[in-house]
Amino acid sequence: MPRAIAYYRPDSVEDAVALLQEPSHRPLAGGTILNGDDDPTPIAMVDLQGCSLDGISDTGDSLRMGAMTTLQDLVYDERVPTGLSEAARAELPSTLRTLATVGGTVATGNADSVLLAALLVHEARIELLGPDGHETTPLEDILTSGLAAGHVVTAVEVDPSGGCARHSTARTPSDTPIVSATARVANDGLRLALTGVADHPVLVDPADPTAGLDPIGDFRGSADYRRKLAEVLAGRALLALEETA
Repeated sequence: MPRAIAYYRPDSVEDAVALLQEPSHRPLAGGTILNGDDDPTPIAMVDLQGCSLDGISDTGDSLRMGAMTTLQDLVYDERVPTGLSEAARAELPSTLRTLATVGGTVATGNADSVLLAALLVHEARIELLGPDGHETTPLEDILTSGLAAGHVVTAVEVDPSGGCARHSTARTPSDTPIVSATARVANDGLRLALTGVADHPVLVDPADPTAGLDPIGDFRGSADYRRKLAEVLAGRALLALEETA
């Protein structure tokens, strides 16, 4: 893990943002990523646990999840859409789900995250606080550009409506998927997200899911293999939606 030279636990997210303006300061949410980092660079940890960023609320047409809401909370809260709760369960083993947070998952932007793919198809909007104040940004923009330095994810808001289906291929049933496809019936049509085909989960055209994809191969599968998997799995996920309609 990084070498911590200081530890702060601010009482408000505004104080946390002020601390994070220092380049050596890093936000600490659940700690599953930061504590597992083997970069020895000295850092100061800014713990977000005291900033009142947890909790799930139903606002009618949307579901709002505080950034410090754990993945385990998503699994067991009945207000969370099935597609999101199942993706949260598949994201990490139970011992880590009790620590990992929604905001940390967004900030990390893991390329293989099935939870991020589920958030994408549920039209996730990310609430942020930075030095210039509050803003709300679509998740796909955060994944494409990265979270700006000195900003804190405060909440994630989704459209909970519509059916959802996911298909994936992994080396073993418990392994991280090599490629996954998550589809949802939205008010404006179908939404489809893929993992394992880019450096972050991506929304694609359901009519032509592999258009423009240029995945990088590794020991788990070549680029061509991943592209073919994306085509097959996208078809399965979309078919599953049709069968449940």
